[in-house]
Amino acid sequence: MILSRVPQTATVLATGCSGFLGSHCLHELARQGIRVHAVSRSYARPPVDGIVWHNVDLMTTGAARSVIATLRPTHLLHLAWIATPDYYRDAPENLDWHDASLALVRAFAEHGGQRFVGVGSAMEYQASDGPCSEDQTSIRPLTLYGRCKSALWMAIEAYAQHYGFSAAWGRVFLPYGQGDPPQRLIPSLVAAFTAGQPIDVTEGSQVRDFIYAPDVADLLVNLLGAPAATGAFNVGTGRGVAVRQVMQWLADRFNAHDLIHLGARSRRKDEPLSLVADMGKVQRVLNWQAATTIESGLERLMSKADTSPPGWSIGRGAGSCAS
Repeated sequence: MILSRVPQTATVLATGCSGFLGSHCLHELARQGIRVHAVSRSYARPPVDGIVWHNVDLMTTGAARSVIATLRPTHLLHLAWIATPDYYRDAPENLDWHDASLALVRAFAEHGGQRFVGVGSAMEYQASDGPCSEDQTSIRPLTLYGRCKSALWMAIEAYAQHYGFSAAWGRVFLPYGQGDPPQRLIPSLVAAFTAGQPIDVTEGSQVRDFIYAPDVADLLVNLLGAPAATGAFNVGTGRGVAVRQVMQWLADRFNAHDLIHLGARSRRKDEPLSLVADMGKVQRVLNWQAATTIESGLERLMSKADTSPPGWSIGRGAGSCAS
C-alpha cells in the first residue's frame, strides 16, 4: 500500500478546471488545503481558497511552455480535452488535444516537473466480456478519442523515462454527478422526467461501471500524491450495472415509467456491451475503493445533497474531460 498525499509545499498545476471532472478535482485539492494553479481557457476567476486561476488556451502555440516556465509546477494534473457529448468520440480536435498535451508534458519535464497524472478513458480498452484490467486487457480503441488518449499515454511514458519524472494515467469509466453535461444519460433522464416529457433511449442492456464524480476526484488526487504509483490505473468501482437498471431507478423516483421509450434509439456501433473496471490494482497499490454506490450516488443527486464546489461554477465546454 502506498500512502498518498500531495505535499503542502508542492506547486500544483491543474488543467481543464472549468470542466465536469476538473471542477471536482479542484474542489478535492482545495479541501485538502493544497494550493492550486488552475488553468482554463473559458474563464479565469480571482484567487479563492488557495486556488489561483489562469486564463490560458493550451491550444495556442507556446501557451503551455509559457505557463509552465512562469509557474514551474512540481505536480501536474491534466484533464483538459474535448468532451462535447455526441461529438467528441471522433472529433478532429482530439488530434489537436493530443499535440497540445504533449507540448504541455514536455515543458513540464524540461522545467523540472516531478509528478504527472493524466486522465484517460475506459474507451482505450478493447471490448471485453469481463472486467478491464490495466495490465491484461488489450488497448485497442475504436474511436479517435480513445486512440488519441492511448497514444498520448504511450508518449508520456517515454517522456517520463527519459526525463526522470513520475507519471500515472487514470482510465476513467462512466462518471456522473453534479455538473454532468445535460446531454449525457443521467441528466437527460432527470430533465425529461422533471419536465414530464417522453425520452427515447436504447434498450439498456449495456453494462457500465458508473462512478460518482467526487470519487473520481478522490482517486485522481490520491494518485497525484503517490509518486511511487506509476503506470495506468482504472478509475471505477469494479461493479457493473445495466443501463436499464439506472433508467428504471430514476423512473421509479419520478413515477415516470410511461415516459421512457426503451429501444427507440439504437446502440452505437463503437459502444461495447460491457465496460467494467477491474479495481484490483488500485486496491493493492493505493488501498482505495469507491465510497459511493450507484444507488447512493443517484439518491444524493436527486436529493440535491450533492452541490457544486464553492467558489466557482462547473462548466460544460470543451475543457471538460470525457469518459
